[in-house]
Amino acid sequence: MQNAPISANPLSVMTAVNFSESKISTDPSEMLVAFSIGSGIGVSMYDAVTGVGALLNFVLPDSSTILPARAKRFPCMFADTGMRTVLDALNDIGVKTETMKVVIAGGAQVLDQTSGFNIGLKNHHTITSILSRKNLIIHHEDIGGSSRRTLSLDISSGCSTIQTVGQEEANV
Repeated sequence: MQNAPISANPLSVMTAVNFSESKISTDPSEMLVAFSIGSGIGVSMYDAVTGVGALLNFVLPDSSTILPARAKRFPCMFADTGMRTVLDALNDIGVKTETMKVVIAGGAQVLDQTSGFNIGLKNHHTITSILSRKNLIIHHEDIGGSSRRTLSLDISSGCSTIQTVGQEEANV
């Protein structure tokens, strides 16, 4: 069993961000956590100026190539519609993207995928392209390989933690 990320705030409440979901929080007692990220990618974003944090846990790169109707029902399933959804929501509450710290984790090559069908790699290319177009700098990334990861964001400190199966926890 994998250890849960440890918060700098001992009174924190852990909120799971499941596959194809996103959460935004201003509550310093909350920790957002995306468990068992495989080929999908978790994107944590934190604005120290406003104390707002967000975590997106998407599984597929592009909504326009497959299942566009599903993207309307589940926008956070895809990198393109998920980032748009989260960034629009952050903008609505006054977060300035230029002050955000961004951390990404996941993009593993699971199920022995060939390089032509490697969803993890496609997810990584898509999210880095989206972030670049939005002038968002990735402060840290833990991408690729074949191991699942857990990504957490402590709203009290803005610290993201990445736990890769079989490795030391990384606080960034």
